[in-house]
Amino acid sequence: WKVAGVVIPVFSLRTARSYGVGDFGDLKTLIQWVKVTKMHAIQILPINDTMMTGKWQDSYPYNSISIYALHPLYCDLNALPKLKDRLSMERFLMKQQRLNALKEIDYEQVIALKMEYLQMAFAQEGKALLESKDFKTFFENNKDWLIDYAAFSYLRDLYGTAEFPKWPEYRKYNKKEVERLTKKDGENYEKVALYYYIQYQLHLQLTAVRNEARKEGVIIKGDIPIGISRNSVEAWSQPHLFNLDGQAGAPPDDFSKDGQNWGFPTYNWDAMAEEGYSWWIRRFQKMAEYFDAYRIDHVLGFFRIWE
Repeated sequence: WKVAGVVIPVFSLRTARSYGVGDFGDLKTLIQWVKVTKMHAIQILPINDTMMTGKWQDSYPYNSISIYALHPLYCDLNALPKLKDRLSMERFLMKQQRLNALKEIDYEQVIALKMEYLQMAFAQEGKALLESKDFKTFFENNKDWLIDYAAFSYLRDLYGTAEFPKWPEYRKYNKKEVERLTKKDGENYEKVALYYYIQYQLHLQLTAVRNEARKEGVIIKGDIPIGISRNSVEAWSQPHLFNLDGQAGAPPDDFSKDGQNWGFPTYNWDAMAEEGYSWWIRRFQKMAEYFDAYRIDHVLGFFRIWE
């Protein structure tokens, strides 16, 4: 089956309805354009959460803090409930116009604005939504990664860094401690549950994009980075699966005479084999929820990698 398609990062899809950056709502507009041009495929860059510092350096899409969590940057705020506080809503709409008028994306302002809106929306409707049947189903299906991710995000916010070896507490992952940290009647639950809420909203929005694409006969193709960040949930919670004392890269070539150091740890394939490669299987299964196909970045990394 041979088709023509388009490759584009979601952040480039800014429209008049965006909040300074392309989002999942804008992907729906692209689907209609692809249909009109008689193409049948959209390939996007990775859309996983890369929030480590809140600075522009976080914008690199191949250095995510989670192989599962979607990036709040791509949340379509128009698909969320409007804020009941009229003055706050007007303030956000003014900022929307200002950010959309910029020639380039101001990553730091956009992510700060979106996180502020998501926090206010969560305060307004989060408690009721988290008790809904649909959310509970989502939580049950994703809790294996979602709880650790929410705990990691809370601790990153608390300590001001995603570099978990620098945390004064919790720097060494302990499942029982994470369970205590995230328990429903705990004092930190609302700050942890914010990330459940955000991931649920992103899940709903990307699922709607997938459904729209399939209805129009368009496939969405995702992108899986070959490496993980050493400051990620996976490095924190499953360090035995990685060689954290090594760094992946590429040898010298015409593109880079000194070679490339990507900084990512390499995989401990022996440990992964002992677990039946379940880490990869779960990752592919999650991608398949949203995508009809996916690219594996530097796929040769499965067979050989420069370390």
